[in-house]
Amino acid sequence: MASIWRLGSLGVPGCAPLDEQAEADVVVIGAGITGLTTALSLTEAGQRVVVLEARAVGGGVTGGSTGNLYSTLASGQAALRRKWGDKVSADVVSARSEAIDDIEALVRRFSIDCQFRRQSAYRLLVGDRQQSDQRLNDERDALLRAGLDIKSAEHPGLPFDSWGIRIPHQAQFNPLHYLQGLATALIGEGVKIHEHSPVRRVDAKEGVVQTDTARIAARHIVFATHTPKGVSLLQAGMLVSREYAVAARLRSGEYPEGIFWLLDPFHSLRSYRHGEDRYLVAIGEKHKTGEHEGDHYQRLRECLSSRFDIDAFTHQWSAQQYSSPDGLPYIGRMHGHDNLYMATGFAADGLVWGALAGRLIADDILGRDNPWHSRFGSRRVTPGKSALQYAKENATVTKHLAKGYLGTERIDSFEGVAPGQGRVATKDGEKLAMYRSEAGELKVLSAVCPHMKCIVHWNAAESTWDCPCHGSRFDTEGEVIEGPAYLPLPRVRGEA
Repeated sequence: MASIWRLGSLGVPGCAPLDEQAEADVVVIGAGITGLTTALSLTEAGQRVVVLEARAVGGGVTGGSTGNLYSTLASGQAALRRKWGDKVSADVVSARSEAIDDIEALVRRFSIDCQFRRQSAYRLLVGDRQQSDQRLNDERDALLRAGLDIKSAEHPGLPFDSWGIRIPHQAQFNPLHYLQGLATALIGEGVKIHEHSPVRRVDAKEGVVQTDTARIAARHIVFATHTPKGVSLLQAGMLVSREYAVAARLRSGEYPEGIFWLLDPFHSLRSYRHGEDRYLVAIGEKHKTGEHEGDHYQRLRECLSSRFDIDAFTHQWSAQQYSSPDGLPYIGRMHGHDNLYMATGFAADGLVWGALAGRLIADDILGRDNPWHSRFGSRRVTPGKSALQYAKENATVTKHLAKGYLGTERIDSFEGVAPGQGRVATKDGEKLAMYRSEAGELKVLSAVCPHMKCIVHWNAAESTWDCPCHGSRFDTEGEVIEGPAYLPLPRVRGEA
């Protein structure tokens, strides 16, 4: 099922695939919140901008996000404070608050109908009030020292016992409608946006971007793709994970208003209104990409049903997250290439980081000073704060490489692949990703991820092939959905 944000979606007219040679000052790869914010700032400064999107505007991570906008971090401010100290923690809050204000200003400026609304965010304990949770005390201290005005939340409006912290003046919106409104405004400003134009190659030396049908020359190239395409040293330290969402209508009871983070150990709740219909959204069940155990959607449905009077579940979707090894995003010029730019490491907080990144990258290209360049620069080196996650993630990659190449079952025929099932196996010495549709059609692909040659895993919940090493994902036809891979999984001739 698609995300709830697609309700009432009208798309963006005039975004045909690019099928000719072109030139631009800047090519932006990705039409999410990072890419479109970058394009807007550059266009207003007189730059010729072309935006290339592999799917549709907002069809990537932005369109699968929570729609929550907050100046703190979903994982908590206390962990960031422990790693970086009070000054950096306060800088994060200030930068993110500015980015939310920028979003609000653009909503007003372009009259974007995306239900932008200021709301409170809550960080709550659930259950026994006799319990003492040091996490909540640490978080309260960290938020106060970061300069946030926080309140006690004794009765936050949920139908179960919960209490904790309230952070006023945060926000919510429909992220897809916001991007579609922003894209429409950009087209009016002369920006060329091309949907269904996946990038297959970038040559930094020549300043060239290639799609299946076009070649674009540009002075600057921006990877607004959530993680840079191709091979990057930063990917070695990224924790790549997926998180799930379900939406439901209530049979009875009130829809809670605000952003609710439940420490149970962790779920997020919010409400959404479309016309006369209201929905409750739950987010959680995070795990490493490519490591799937059980039905994550069903666990979310059970969690919601245990606490609310559910009438019907209506939507389900998921999104990918890239968490940096030192807890801050990487935004700016890539190592070794002064004409390539990236924004990654947003963790679960990408909407606000993306809005900030768009401004930072545009200012970098234009040679304008920005107070946040040094804080979030993509060329920073922080071994003391990053070494542990680098070590863990490289060990994970080594484990998956060994298991993928040495532990794959061997088969002699495709008969064991049932309708609706995906399997990875070795046949005639070749690692294969096999999927049989419900109608019985067999689709056989190479199971070797074209990014760095790991073996993909089957994601039954979403019917995709996911790489557990660096997060590339592919559909059953082999096409790239997201991640650093440029090229699809090659097709292999199979048997019915």
